[in-house]
Amino acid sequence: MEMKKNDIFTVTCTGYTDDGAGVTRIDGVVIFVPGLIVGEEAEIGITKMKNNYGYGRVVKILKPSEHRVEPVCSVFRPCGGCQLQHMDDYAQREFKMEKVKACFRKNAGMEIEPLPILKEEPHWNYRNKVQIPVQLNKGKVEMGFYQNHTNRVVCYDTCHVQTELSNELTDFFREEFTNLHCAKEIRHVLIKHAHVSGEVMVCMVVRNWPFDNSSRLVEDIQKTYPQVQSLSCIVNRRDDNVILDGKEILLAGKPYIEEELLGCRFRIHARSFFQINPYATRVLYATALEYAGLTGKETLLDLYCGTGTMGIIGAKKAKKVYGIEIVEDAIKDAKINAEANDVHNIQFVNADAGKGAQMIIRSKIKVDALIVDPPRKGCSKETLDAIFKIAPKKFVYVSCNPATLARDVKIITENGYKLEKVQPCDMFPQTVHVETVVLLTRE
Repeated sequence: MEMKKNDIFTVTCTGYTDDGAGVTRIDGVVIFVPGLIVGEEAEIGITKMKNNYGYGRVVKILKPSEHRVEPVCSVFRPCGGCQLQHMDDYAQREFKMEKVKACFRKNAGMEIEPLPILKEEPHWNYRNKVQIPVQLNKGKVEMGFYQNHTNRVVCYDTCHVQTELSNELTDFFREEFTNLHCAKEIRHVLIKHAHVSGEVMVCMVVRNWPFDNSSRLVEDIQKTYPQVQSLSCIVNRRDDNVILDGKEILLAGKPYIEEELLGCRFRIHARSFFQINPYATRVLYATALEYAGLTGKETLLDLYCGTGTMGIIGAKKAKKVYGIEIVEDAIKDAKINAEANDVHNIQFVNADAGKGAQMIIRSKIKVDALIVDPPRKGCSKETLDAIFKIAPKKFVYVSCNPATLARDVKIITENGYKLEKVQPCDMFPQTVHVETVVLLTRE
């Protein structure tokens, strides 16, 4: 059957893609339709056809799922930042559990039964960081998020996964940039809002500094929001999408804010990584450290340690901890964080994970437990090979991408380790992302 753009069909949703779109079939041809829930019957319009599959949009839901809810966000569709607002809590959990299983099936050839997903309240207003692009469009200042696969900014009045203060600050900046006619100098506004300590950071990514009215802008921020403890800008003249690159200038306050996590205090700079959801992070880190099985006698290796969060928390229950991280600024922060928390049995090394692991081998350090928390692309072959030489009894893998996790777990299980537990954690409610902690033990 010939299908072309704008043709209308009636379909039933039978599954999901990785990014939450509904999977439907018309005469055996797969059509992906965002916004559908498994079991729903809908009228759809074809938006694009490829050789052997296509894309569609919902025209009308004929039989809605009992798990369908009305999205609270006014720009839910065009923004695309939250893909699952049309699903209730049950459907979101099911989607994420199934996503982890499907990744293991596809990338590891394994049928797994994950533990029930960990999820912490609140499911809204949970983020502690937001980065907002600023654009001038026909003289109007636009602040919002880039629409998927475009450079078009979708403006929002309220982003329901940010804190109320972050939303308020966004409104304030939109008005300021308009009144002071300086929007053309601003590329992004980065806001970090620590939920436990309440400290706030604002960092503006600018084309030049200073510029006309820049001192007035700084005065207005300080006067209106005295709770902003750190105000800075980064001068970025690059023309690609690397945002936080360039000279950093402190405009007021201190160059960092502090946050509390599992009884420890941590410094957060504009460029330093800190988990986005402070509520889910507690259970994620507590689970990872529980899997490491620390009793006070063990040597723990923390690869991709960032600013030392997990290693420092773990050091209280370990004999010795080694943290390895490639980002130099993160290591500087990690050392300060260890000192501030009175933790002295931890040593940080500024190196790529693979090279750092090689150093551990050369030093003949016996490692009992290992925690890795790599970026989305997972562990490199060099890193995994070094880990197999180190041969820790317990291998704890924290992942923000179940596809690369499953790929790596397959390699790890082929090298003398047994998969014991797979624990998904909902770090980002309303979105398709899922964190997972896995425990592997040496056979």
